[in-house]
Amino acid sequence: MATLSSSCDSTPPSSSSSSKSCKHDVFLSFRGTDTRDTFVDHLYSALDEQGIYTYKDDVTLPRGETIGPSLFKAIEESHIAVIVFSENYPDSSWCLQELAHIMKCKDERGLIVMPIFYHIDPSELRKQKGKYGKALAKHESENKGVDSWRKALADAGNLSGDVANGPERRFIKQIVDTISNRLPAPISSDSEDLIGIEARLQHLKSEIEKVSDPVVVVGIWGIGGGGKTTLASALYDEISTNFDGSCFIKDVREESSKHGLEKLQKKFSHLF
Repeated sequence: MATLSSSCDSTPPSSSSSSKSCKHDVFLSFRGTDTRDTFVDHLYSALDEQGIYTYKDDVTLPRGETIGPSLFKAIEESHIAVIVFSENYPDSSWCLQELAHIMKCKDERGLIVMPIFYHIDPSELRKQKGKYGKALAKHESENKGVDSWRKALADAGNLSGDVANGPERRFIKQIVDTISNRLPAPISSDSEDLIGIEARLQHLKSEIEKVSDPVVVVGIWGIGGGGKTTLASALYDEISTNFDGSCFIKDVREESSKHGLEKLQKKFSHLF
């Protein structure tokens, strides 16, 4: 797994790179002066302990790398964006530009966005009063266009997120567990060595993406032992985290004849 994290204390670029591929599991946005050496450092360690490689700009940014464009590109190449909203987050115009791009990718690319409200109330983002309101007013007085930033903050404040409370270790574990559960599972070792499985999987995904209907039923036809179940399983692993609920059941005919439909129905019970 590869996780990318960034601080928001740099000068924002005028434009960002574009990519349709997902190379990173997580993009972590935070205000470095607030949380780099405290909450984010502890979160970094917890992700590392779970075997999730975390890119942290003050530790692993390659020498000579231009921070802005590379981070904007990383947002576009990520499955999940985790935003740590802290007290001084909106003071940085870079943070706000980064946030606006994250929310744009959410709408246009289906990026999963997980806000973390670190000792602030989500209403501060929605109502934009207090420190958040003052920060936006200051940006506005400096002739910076803030309309997109206001909208991004309001939209993020309306998302379901985690509010810091109780012991920090428990709170971080909850976040890491949520991230792990929402990341797409890799193709199993049983599948990855099969010749042509990746090409067949990408072809199947491209065919599904052509369908505009919100509900899609896919039938995979072929001879017995031809890899139909393996292909279906690989597709499930790739896309299941895009849905609120998911379930994979194989060998339905055999299982229902042996144990009846009631046992199979129980596998769906956790979805409701």
